[in-house]
Amino acid sequence: MPTRRIDELIWMALTDSAFRDRLLNGHRREVVATLNLTEAEQQAVLAVRADTLEAFAGALCQPGLAEA
Repeated sequence: MPTRRIDELIWMALTDSAFRDRLLNGHRREVVATLNLTEAEQQAVLAVRADTLEAFAGALCQPGLAEA
C-alpha cells in the first residue's frame, strides 16, 4: 500500500527515533490518530505486526494490500 502518506510515515520513523519508538512499541493507535491518513491507510498501518522498522515498512509494501 505505498502511498505518499505512508511514505511520509516511514520517513518520519526513519528520521525521528521517538516517533519510531511510539510507532513500534505499543502506541501505534495514538500515533496514527495524529496523522492525516485515510481510513484504509489507518487500517493497514494498525494491522501490521512488526518489531522493527524494516519489517513494518516491508509489511506495508506487500502486494495485495488494498490501495487507498
